[in-house]
Amino acid sequence: MRAFAAALSFCLPLAATCAAQQPEVLSCIGPFARAANEAALVKAFGQQNVARAEIDVGEGMTEAGTIVYPRDPKRRLQVLWHESKARSRPASISIPLGAIWRIDVPGVQPPIRQGMTLAEVEAANGRPFEILGFGWDRGGHAGDWKGGRLSKPDGGCELSLRFDPEPGFLAMEAISGDRPFSSADARMRAVKPVVVEVRLNWP
Repeated sequence: MRAFAAALSFCLPLAATCAAQQPEVLSCIGPFARAANEAALVKAFGQQNVARAEIDVGEGMTEAGTIVYPRDPKRRLQVLWHESKARSRPASISIPLGAIWRIDVPGVQPPIRQGMTLAEVEAANGRPFEILGFGWDRGGHAGDWKGGRLSKPDGGCELSLRFDPEPGFLAMEAISGDRPFSSADARMRAVKPVVVEVRLNWP
């Protein structure tokens, strides 16, 4: 579970050359802990792998943030901060579409990743969870795990996933809009949602 932390402690003295050897398993400890800052990212991943950017937050808006591995889409991470000017105290760490990072959650194997089906995530959680209807900016988001295993990621932050339905389904009205659905709802399962975005949040 703490593979990332172990690799990080080994790599810190050689951050500029060792970052590429770190496993792509993400948790909210080390450089992503509650009190972390941009300097911690630079120390962990190397200055050349950390860049400031305006990050899309939906509804046509952006916020000042930090990108890890900006030139490597498969390892890219997007970080927003509670204190954006100081680039400190992470608010969210997002794994963009196409990146290969996975989320380490105690008691859950395999780690959470993009491409998982609704049924696979429900099995990992150990019970049904809540997912928002599709067709709007927060469509397909899941973060209320109803006390399941996914409510307790390693390090104490919160896990949020976004699902997209399988392309080609036409009868989406029944599961669209700003309203919650159970992952066990037959209408939701019928459109075969898969995870397209993974995020860790610090309240």
